[in-house]
Amino acid sequence: MRHLKKGFTMIMGVILIAGLVGIAVPRAEAAKYVMKFAHNSPPKPSMLYTATATTFQNYLRIYTDGEADIQIFPSSQLGKDSIAAKKVQLGSVHLQTVVTNNISRFDRRIDVYTLPFLFKSFKSAAKVLNSDIGKNIAENYRKKSGIRILSSWPCAFRKMANSKHPILKPSDLGDLRMRIAKNPIMVDTYKAFGGSTIGMAPTEVFSALAQKVVDGQDGGTAWQWSMKFYEVQKYMSVTNHQLAVCVIIINDKYFNKLPKEIQEGVQKAATASTDWLTGYSEAFDEGLIAKFAAKGLKIDRPDLKPFVDAVKPVYKKFAKKLGGIDLINKIIDMQK
Repeated sequence: MRHLKKGFTMIMGVILIAGLVGIAVPRAEAAKYVMKFAHNSPPKPSMLYTATATTFQNYLRIYTDGEADIQIFPSSQLGKDSIAAKKVQLGSVHLQTVVTNNISRFDRRIDVYTLPFLFKSFKSAAKVLNSDIGKNIAENYRKKSGIRILSSWPCAFRKMANSKHPILKPSDLGDLRMRIAKNPIMVDTYKAFGGSTIGMAPTEVFSALAQKVVDGQDGGTAWQWSMKFYEVQKYMSVTNHQLAVCVIIINDKYFNKLPKEIQEGVQKAATASTDWLTGYSEAFDEGLIAKFAAKGLKIDRPDLKPFVDAVKPVYKKFAKKLGGIDLINKIIDMQK
């Protein structure tokens, strides 16, 4: 919790930096280049995507001397993640922060990040994402999709929560219907666990849980907290079975039409934001587990070996589509 408070203090420092150091930052409408920035989180300052957008905005104002700014559209105002990402691809929305598993339909190779138990920790994941491997994956994605990944960071490890009973081993999922993101690797991961899943829009999940249409859901703690799932769930298992890799994306054609100095400012703002967000995300995840417990959820930390063993077929099935087993092994070896 101490780390969470420290992280929140840091972000408030970024948000207020202009006023503290006497920099006059113009309002968005006064900037020459104003970009639409979409995300799915409620506009609460400490929420991860809100923190991302606000931090990026302030760095962008500083690095472009107020020439560029963003208009932030939270809470899926511009459409759920996949729809907003399509708008980024088409250019009607300029920027978005989103998890890679929700934009992999444009290039399935980026789903390598979605493989279960691929990443060991926030720090080791950041090492991979900032390596030549991460840069090559981003460049391949840009060439195929027309969407430029400005930066990426490990934003959350997925955990399982439900209203019926603890999940301590894969077979415990047998009588649970779990809502997960509709992604082929994530679906097959749960099949390997022996679980039953359903896909639905994030905005529908709370009511589905409350009405017992589904028993539980899978997601990072930041997302689960922002959606107030603690009101309709009783158990959380810290499985950390998949890493949610977050990215800041921009329409590539739009980016290339910007003046060089604005391009540099946009890239610097994204890099600076995600350098900070890596630490914030880890602290936020750590602190939220304690907050879920304080809300009455039973927190379990199961032995993960049975889960890891269960998903081996997922690697075999998807390796070729994700760039090959050699790439996967390089990612694993980089974390040793």
